[in-house]
Amino acid sequence: MPDEIRLREQARAAIQTGTILSRAADRTWGVPGVGAECVVCQKPITKDQMEFEIEFAHDGKNPGVNPPLHLLHLHVRCFEAWEFERNEPLQ
Repeated sequence: MPDEIRLREQARAAIQTGTILSRAADRTWGVPGVGAECVVCQKPITKDQMEFEIEFAHDGKNPGVNPPLHLLHLHVRCFEAWEFERNEPLQ
């Protein structure tokens, strides 16, 4: 199975289980990996890799102000798979 299809299937599963939301994140930024587990593929994001950190405010407003916030870590390719899957799910 091509890697992109597998990642999109994993992203879809993460959306379906509620591990990650299907709406756009309130904040997104890229940083060097910190060893956190990717919410899509469940593999660590190593320090030699870039990651996207995405943040969801529980009320959908004012990220970064008045927590609680939900912060997730994704590999760049896993982030892309999630973006595709939440916008144009595989059939």
